[in-house]
Amino acid sequence: MFSQQAPVADSSPSMSSPPVLDAARRPWWRSSASPRPALRTVALALIAAALGLLGLAALTEVTGSPFLIPSMAASMALVVGAPKLPLSQPRNVVGGQIISAAVGASVGLLGQSLWLGALAGALALAAMMLARVPHSPAAATAVIGTTATTVPSWEFILLAGSAAAVLVLVGLVVNRLNGAPEYPLYIW
Repeated sequence: MFSQQAPVADSSPSMSSPPVLDAARRPWWRSSASPRPALRTVALALIAAALGLLGLAALTEVTGSPFLIPSMAASMALVVGAPKLPLSQPRNVVGGQIISAAVGASVGLLGQSLWLGALAGALALAAMMLARVPHSPAAATAVIGTTATTVPSWEFILLAGSAAAVLVLVGLVVNRLNGAPEYPLYIW
């Protein structure tokens, strides 16, 4: 009864950006992915990720405690690569890592198995959601805490929280240098 026409591209010349076509009219070879970031942004993200992760590696070498937990690389990628996402905010990064490490260490008390690791990852997700600190890389921390850690439970929790705090601090400095002073959007 009512005819709805799909929006079409604005044909007026614009200096700011090319016209945006709706998905139905866009040629199949044109990507709808977000635009590529500026080279400076990529370079600073690379430097920040390297500094943060190398810092954790140095702490691991100096102390003999495993600060460089593999899931921290994904946390660092979020903090410097997508600083505006809720998952990247300090509350989520540090809180999610601590909660997940605690869940992983607790489940790990039952034994070290892949089945328990899978359960720990799911339980960590639920715990983070309930605490309003979802941070997807932290679910992997829970799995690691159940299946692969060789340190005492309390130490694993402390290591994960400390490592996450280091990454957030590096992210704060680098995001400021990168012209993103709005990071963090919130702290708590």
